[in-house]
Amino acid sequence: MERSRMAGRIRVLPSGVTFHVADDESVFAAATRQGVRWPSVCQGDCECGVCYMVVEDGADRLNPRSRQEADRLALGLKANEPRARLACRTHLHGDVTVTRRGVRAHG
Repeated sequence: MERSRMAGRIRVLPSGVTFHVADDESVFAAATRQGVRWPSVCQGDCECGVCYMVVEDGADRLNPRSRQEADRLALGLKANEPRARLACRTHLHGDVTVTRRGVRAHG
């Protein structure tokens, strides 16, 4: 099986956790695959909005926000934060830095 190409690396503040994201997976899926705990209730189904993150650097290296993501964000804790994205719906196209408390490597 051919390994997926890496689309970029994400650094999460304040924990400093850094991991790679493949070009065909969301930030949440990449975190789960690599044993990084990312807060969520729905486990990546865009139902809860708990996986939000605030983009500090690299917003231009993310996929556009989908209607589903925008609708979920509008109902959540970060409704008034224009830099908020959902980890379950965000894909990278380069290196990005975000803020999300509660993200930590297992171990």
